[in-house]
Amino acid sequence: MNFKIASFLIAALLMIAVPTVAQETKVAPARAQFEEIFSKWKDNLKKLRDLNEKHTKVADDADVPEIRKEFKAIYDETEAMIPELRNRALSAYLESPNTDRDLTRMLISMASDALSRDMYSTAKPISDALMSNGCDEKALYDIAGTIAYSTDDFTAAEELLKEADDRGVLNLGKDVYPTVSEMKELWAKELEIREAEAKADDLPRVKLATTKGDIVLELFENEAPDTVGNFVSLIERGFYDGLTFHRVLPGFMAQGGDPQGDGTGGPGYNIYCECYEDNYRRHFSGTLSMAKSEPRDTGGSQFFITFKATPHLNGKHTAFGRVIEGMDVLERLQRIDPDTADGTVEPDKIEKAEVIRKREHEYVPNKAR
Repeated sequence: MNFKIASFLIAALLMIAVPTVAQETKVAPARAQFEEIFSKWKDNLKKLRDLNEKHTKVADDADVPEIRKEFKAIYDETEAMIPELRNRALSAYLESPNTDRDLTRMLISMASDALSRDMYSTAKPISDALMSNGCDEKALYDIAGTIAYSTDDFTAAEELLKEADDRGVLNLGKDVYPTVSEMKELWAKELEIREAEAKADDLPRVKLATTKGDIVLELFENEAPDTVGNFVSLIERGFYDGLTFHRVLPGFMAQGGDPQGDGTGGPGYNIYCECYEDNYRRHFSGTLSMAKSEPRDTGGSQFFITFKATPHLNGKHTAFGRVIEGMDVLERLQRIDPDTADGTVEPDKIEKAEVIRKREHEYVPNKAR
C-alpha cells in the first residue's frame, strides 16, 4: 500500500462534511440505515488515519509490513462499503430532499467522484435525483451536465452546462460544452439508425469475455462492412484470445487487440478506413472503433471502445460497432498508459472473443494494397 497516496485519499474523504441528524424523537427509516453504515465508515477512516500516523512514526522497520497489512485490510473493507454507503445516502436524501445540506453536498461529492472514475452509470442516478428534486447547489450544474454528456443525454447536458456557464461555475464540462449542440443533433440521427437496426435485428454480434466481465458488441456492418469483416474474421481464428487492453485512458477509451501489447502490433496487414464514407457512424459512449496511426488505411487488429462521446474522432477513425451489454465492465477495466507504465500495473485481458451471430456470408479481411 502506498501510504502517501492513501494519506491523500483519507484527507479527501475526511473533508466531506459529516451529515448530522436533526434532534428528533424518531429518525426516519432510510436516514437511520444511512447513519448506521456511515458511522462504521467513519470509524474505519479514523483507523486508517491512525495507522497512517503510526507508519510515519514507526521506529523499527520490522513493524512496517504488519502495519501495511492491517492498513490494506481496513482500506479494502472501507472501499467495499462505498456502494452501499452511496445507496443509503441517496435513499436518505430521497426520503427528505434538501433538508440536510451536508448530506446533499456529500451526494454531490459522490457524483463528482464517480464521474472522475468514469463510473457514469453510478453517477447519473445521483445527479438525476438531486436535479429532479430541486437541488440548487450551483456546483451541481457543472457536474450533472458533464455526467449527462457522458451518458449521451445531450439535451439535458446542453441545459445544465449552459446554466453552469451562466452561474460562472463551468469547469468539468468546459471542454465538451462547445460540442453539445452538434452532438445533440447527431444523437437524434443515431437514434433513428438504431431504431431501424433494432427492427431489422440482423447485425452481427460478438462477445468479449474479459478479466472484468463480459462485453457484448453489435457491429455496424451496414456502414463498415470491410472493418466488420476483418474483425469477425480475426475473432473466428482466435486472434484476440489472451490479448490485453494495453491502453486504457481515464475519461477517454479502452484500447486492445495488439499481439505485442504495446501499441505497435497487428495482424500483419492493414485494412481500408471506412470513416470517409458519407454514411460513417459517429462516436458516442460505448462506440467500438478502429485504432490506427496518422495516415489513413493503417488499421489492422487494434480497436478501442469509448467511455463517452468523442466528437474529435468523428470522420477520423472507423466506428464499426457499439456496446449493447457491459458498459459497467468498461468502468472496471484497469486504467493504464503504455507511455508511462512502469510494469507494476497488470492490464486486463480478453480471455476469449466469440461471434454470437452473423449474417449468412463469409467474413474476410479486405486488405489494403
